[in-house]
This record gives sequence, structure tokens and C-alpha cells, in this order.
Amino acid sequence: MGAILHDSESVNLMTAISNLAVNIQPSGNLRPFDAQRDLRTVADLVELCFADNLDPDGQRYLQQMRAAASDPSYLRWTRAFAKGTSLPLSGYVWEQDDKVVGNLTLIPFFSPNYRYYLIANVAVHPDYRRRGIAGQMTTRALDYARLRGARAVWLHVRQDNAGAIAMYAHAGFSERARRTTWYYQHGHHDALDIDPDHLQEFSMPGARVQRRRTSEWAIQKQWLDMNYPRELRWHVSISPRSFRPGISGFFRRFFKDIHVQHWSVYREQQLLGVLTWQSAYNYADHLWLATDVDSGAGALTKLLQHACQHSALSRPLTLEFPAGKAAKAIHFAGFTERQTLIWMELKFK
Repeated sequence: MGAILHDSESVNLMTAISNLAVNIQPSGNLRPFDAQRDLRTVADLVELCFADNLDPDGQRYLQQMRAAASDPSYLRWTRAFAKGTSLPLSGYVWEQDDKVVGNLTLIPFFSPNYRYYLIANVAVHPDYRRRGIAGQMTTRALDYARLRGARAVWLHVRQDNAGAIAMYAHAGFSERARRTTWYYQHGHHDALDIDPDHLQEFSMPGARVQRRRTSEWAIQKQWLDMNYPRELRWHVSISPRSFRPGISGFFRRFFKDIHVQHWSVYREQQLLGVLTWQSAYNYADHLWLATDVDSGAGALTKLLQHACQHSALSRPLTLEFPAGKAAKAIHFAGFTERQTLIWMELKFK
């Protein structure tokens, strides 16, 4: 249904820890989120708290929230199918002084043998921060998930939000990964300045880009599983298996109504990476980079630049990749770093 805003209340490090430690009960009312009553108010609150970080997908997400708030019949329908939408249909709000000043969205994800939740849209009005509100909402959300048999709760937090990271760590969350999101806008990018002594590293005249061969799928899948681990793919609507050549991959793409293109990069006879362009209904199409990330930076830069020039549509492109890996190659190809998120998980015993 749209992008999920992954961030949290920016809180002072020591205040956050001490608030949880002494179980401060801030004055106010913590209650379950009510879509008909709260959806528009929460959209306004999220926009206020994350104004500096909203991308076009985030803006569209807020528009969807406001449109749903104006359509009671739509709200009744989405409530019946809450498992299939990213609209905030469950979670908690904090009321104080006769207004909603805090929100936490709790999104369920189910598989045959695994139930877990994602905490998102944690927002506290700037005038009410550092009062323990985010901590109280998080504690209630964890209790809710535990009582419903969830095996784990996940959340994403910006790596520069030290206070929130400390608060979540104190609550029992552990860091599982750091992922950087990169954006490419056709005609709106600047190449990374490279030290002349390292320029040859990015030129790599012997590298060549070509269409992916069927025989390259095995190593591509191995690299995809390494760069996009299975335990971190539950939030995306597509599996790399949809990139498989042959009839099985064709039917997966047909029923999901997606289009893909693949390119490989070689240096002499050595395969260094495979890049997949995937169509999307969001603001930007997606790129999936399969490589062992120890390959030459120049080859990866050439592969990314080729995809930007030859993708089916001249739409913005987004690439998510492990933080710090191949960063210079991606940047030199014309991509801009949007944000780096820390993935944190709390497992229930």
C-alpha cells in the first residue's frame, strides 16, 4: 500500500535509559489506535516529526492515510484485511492535553510457522518529547505481540539516532543489520570526487557489461542471498526467486505483474556481479545488486551506470545494500545516499 516510515522519536540518551529504568509514568492516556478516529491526526503527527526525512514515497503514504481517513467504507474494508496493508490499522497513540501527541504503529507479518511484528511510525510531538512516551508505547506494543504468540518484534531506526538506539537496546532489542538506501535520479546527480591516485580503480577499462546468461543464475542467487539475507526479506513484496530464468521465474513474474532486466559485468572471463532492475509502483524502481562486494569497484560502477542508462523507463531508481559495502562504487555511479537504517530484533523465548 505504500512506503513504511521507519524511524523513531529522537530522545536524549541518558534520559531515555533512566526513564525506562525507573518506569516513569508520564501524565497522559495510552490507548489502542482507532483508525476512524485517529488516522488523519496520526498522518499530521508523522509528517511533523519526519518532515526532514520524507521522500516521495513517504509523502504518498501520508496522502493514502488522509484519503482513507475520508472514506469510512474503505476503512471498514482495510480493517478486515489488516494483514495485507501497511496503513496503520493497529498500534497505540498517546493522548495528552486533549490531543494525540504520540503514535506507534504495529504491523503484523505472518508465515505458516512464524508470526512477528514490525514497529514503525514511532512519533512524539516535539513539545512532548523526553517524557518517556516512546518507551511506554514500545513496552505496550511488546506486551501485545507477546500475548499473541509472536516469535519476534522488529524495528528500523536511523543510525544517527543514538538516543532511540539506546532506548531500544535497553528494552531488549539487538542489532541485526545495517542497510543503506541509495537513490538515483536521471539528470540530477554528481559523480564522486576521486583521488587521482585511485582513479584507475574506478575506470577498469577491461570490464564489459552484457545481458545476464542463464548459466549465471546459480552464482547470482548465491550473491543475492548473501547481500539480501532471507531473514531480512520479509518486508519486501518480491523474492529473488522471481529473477530465476526459465518458465518458473516467468510465471512468478507474470502473476506478480512485475518486469525485470538483468545485466552482468565481467573482467576478462571472471564474473564480478549481476544487477537486476525491477519495475515498481512506488516513486522509484528497484535495483538488486548481486556481488561478493570484494570485486573491483570500477566494474560495479560500470554495471550500475549501464543499468541507469538502459533500464526500461527513465524513472528514479533505488538500491538497498549492506551499509559500507561498495559505497564508493555506488556513489561514483551517480547514486545519493538517502539513509542508513539499523535493523533491530527482539526475540521472545
